[in-house]
Amino acid sequence: MNTNVDFTFPHRFACEVLDELPGAPVARQIAFPGDKPGGQDGVIVHVRPESADPWIGLFAFGRIGEGGASCVLSMPDPDKLCVVARGAGYVVSASVPGIWEAVRAVPVIDVRAIPAAGLVVFANYTEMLAYDLSGVRWRTRRLAWDGFKVVAVGEQVIAGEYWDIRDDAMRTFEVDLETGAARGGVES
Repeated sequence: MNTNVDFTFPHRFACEVLDELPGAPVARQIAFPGDKPGGQDGVIVHVRPESADPWIGLFAFGRIGEGGASCVLSMPDPDKLCVVARGAGYVVSASVPGIWEAVRAVPVIDVRAIPAAGLVVFANYTEMLAYDLSGVRWRTRRLAWDGFKVVAVGEQVIAGEYWDIRDDAMRTFEVDLETGAARGGVES
């Protein structure tokens, strides 16, 4: 499985995506989410925070199969990293991995780090959600019914397209990166 890595935002940790768990324990292992039984497949990440002990995160895949995004990225908060495992997203404190949250865009089909806006934008099939330094900044209204796709990221807007079932045509939308207000989309 190919997991993209994007450390665009400054960060206070190093990490590496592993193909498998090390044969000998090298660090504490933590499963995300913690309520899943053992044996879950997922993305394995060895995290080495600047100010804490290293740990290995076992991030369970979402239930979307190959269609969900898979990546590891730094967040606007330099202590946090995000792991997306086939559509399931996790934002975790690198120095205190017990502090984490599930990304509230399910399933994650696209992720964009936008440093100029101080945001990471997650998209599911119908809407987008942006995280900034403090957490969730905005969530859009429903933008699409089907065929959702991000096509461009600018300094002030993120643009996309979708299949409009009402008239069997591709349509577009734009989302303001500051506010999350949308122009276009299915409910415009």
